[in-house]
Amino acid sequence: MSVSRRKFLQHSILAAFVLAARRLRAGTGQRAASGNTGPDQAQDATLKNLDRAAFTRVLGSGFQVNPATGKSSPVWLRLLAVEDLPALAPVNPGLMAVPPKQKSVPIQTSGFMLDFLGTLPEPLAQGTYVFDHPQLGKFSLLIVPLGQGQQTYVAVINRL
Repeated sequence: MSVSRRKFLQHSILAAFVLAARRLRAGTGQRAASGNTGPDQAQDATLKNLDRAAFTRVLGSGFQVNPATGKSSPVWLRLLAVEDLPALAPVNPGLMAVPPKQKSVPIQTSGFMLDFLGTLPEPLAQGTYVFDHPQLGKFSLLIVPLGQGQQTYVAVINRL
């Protein structure tokens, strides 16, 4: 599978953003402040048990998504693809202006990306939404639209 530079950068930036937001939330002990529906403790526990295989089994199915925009009825997104995260480039200390004094242990991560398609009158904004699926249960995901005015969204799940 070939990956364009643009796609690689988009997914890398998204993965870095998600990781930074999680670290910030974990460090402050608070939830991220946004106008969207946030996860509760039960929903967090459910997402921790979901892996790539679970999402692959429900590929092509619909997820009920509850936006916090005041709409009374939920919307539906279809899971289009489950993809690998782009490979991280190895760090080359020889190219650094100031090389690190001690060797660091490389961080081991496992993750994947979920691509969704919607057919809404207006696209959903970037944010955290509560997803509900008959087989997977309820969980919260941060979704990011892949283009202005488009109905495609990506969610990155990256675990250290």
